Amino acid sequence: MKTKKKILSLMLCGVLVLLSACSDSSEGGEQVNAGTSVTTTENLDNEIDYNSMANIESVDTKNEDGTGPKYVSGQLAGNVKALCYYDINTSEPETTEIFAQRFGGTMEVEIASSGEWFDKLGTYISTGNSPDLVRYDWEAFPCYASKNTYTALDEWLDMDADLWKDIKDVIEDFNYAGKHFYFPSDVQPNFTIHYNRASVLEAGLKDPWDLYQAGEWNWNTFKQLCEQWVDQSETHIGFTGGSWTAMMFANSTGVKTFDVTGDDIINNLRSENVERAMSFLADMKKGGLIADGYMHPGDAFVTGDLLFLAMGYEWGIESAQETIFKKGLNGDMVTLPIPKDPLSDTYYVAADTFGYMVPAGAPNVQGGVDWILSSRIYESDPETKAADYAKKTSTDPIYYDKCPQCKYDYISSNNADLTVCPECQTARREKFKPVYTVEQLELIDDMLHSDKFELVFDNAMGIDTDLQSLLIEGEESLFDGPIYFGTSYAATLDSQYQAIEAYVQPYRDQIKKAAAEA
Repeated sequence: MKTKKKILSLMLCGVLVLLSACSDSSEGGEQVNAGTSVTTTENLDNEIDYNSMANIESVDTKNEDGTGPKYVSGQLAGNVKALCYYDINTSEPETTEIFAQRFGGTMEVEIASSGEWFDKLGTYISTGNSPDLVRYDWEAFPCYASKNTYTALDEWLDMDADLWKDIKDVIEDFNYAGKHFYFPSDVQPNFTIHYNRASVLEAGLKDPWDLYQAGEWNWNTFKQLCEQWVDQSETHIGFTGGSWTAMMFANSTGVKTFDVTGDDIINNLRSENVERAMSFLADMKKGGLIADGYMHPGDAFVTGDLLFLAMGYEWGIESAQETIFKKGLNGDMVTLPIPKDPLSDTYYVAADTFGYMVPAGAPNVQGGVDWILSSRIYESDPETKAADYAKKTSTDPIYYDKCPQCKYDYISSNNADLTVCPECQTARREKFKPVYTVEQLELIDDMLHSDKFELVFDNAMGIDTDLQSLLIEGEESLFDGPIYFGTSYAATLDSQYQAIEAYVQPYRDQIKKAAAEA
């Protein structure tokens, strides 16, 4: 599994619990310099000196596919200073190697907690001390784009080039006033629906996977399964998720609740489709089918009471698998898209992205661009995809290096293939590793790259943290209220609409102004 997917999941966890409990544990301001040997894997003996690796004479032009007219061919990336809430080097060792070997770059990372790094970034920009690179964050677009926080990359990168053409439409989704500040490295589904197939079959229910294969996985069949499940036991829970789950059901109608179009911000909260999705969820809650909110995916399926969990797809399925493995439970975790709107012929998938941006005033713009190129090269490389696919589908066990009883070291003794300790005859201890079926990975690929699905990038999470408090915090919130408290979406919207518009209008004015000046 690619480490960066874990980062995305932790980001998502932070939002689900109001951007606090799952934020990076590193202390703000810690400096991590790539020039020293840094640990890049779970094996603490495997260290890489990126300074030595970056000792190349010039950048080969074959690495420059996807660059624009401002990019200086052959120039080394040099040292790039990044501000982030995790250590980029250790979290993305493969990209760091590409950055060093192909672009002659090293990465120096200042770590700031997720709660403070936007403030720190603003201070650095205003005082002329901008870093060269930052992570894309939901609030980057349109909130911080409107504050002149980033460098436009239109003349540095060419979205029509082979490197970017597969995600050109996604880049356009992040068009702000005619400019493109964000070239994502990767795209992934946001929330998906997770369930334990073993529990479903034991309960005598129809496998949701079969419903999907038959073209019958929609809101109605989803609700029917929840009803059948809850009817079997007073402790059974049909469904739960986290904040933003309701919005993603609204997205399954094909509508963004907030849509940044390039020169405007459209508020679709009064859309008939959005209201219909929220009413559907409120009815499920009133019918006793939905729990009260967030459950950690590692805990959600332990008791066997929960049928469906809406959560980040990779984090959700792997956290549940790990708990099943460690506790010796009966489990076969499966993930499916948010069920289809029964009035639609298309699956619409709420999507998310992963990538980096160059701050305004960055002294080494090309170095930051080189990292963005490196990240995209890694994510789009066929060999990388094949290796990731093989790793995820392999059922071969992996083991700890030492005997759990006598601490015999299999690795240093050149006996890595043994499964029983030759000293004390104790069975070797197996490590957890996530395993995906071929069919599961094909579905995820279909969700992102096939005509069966359309991706929806909702901008509700990117407008303003104060607006978010009206959308996801508590019984009176617009999104969480219907799904977890059974409140009326229409009544809540009527009472809060003017306040919501008051938060949105300044950003709407700013994007119109920027578009007019472009």
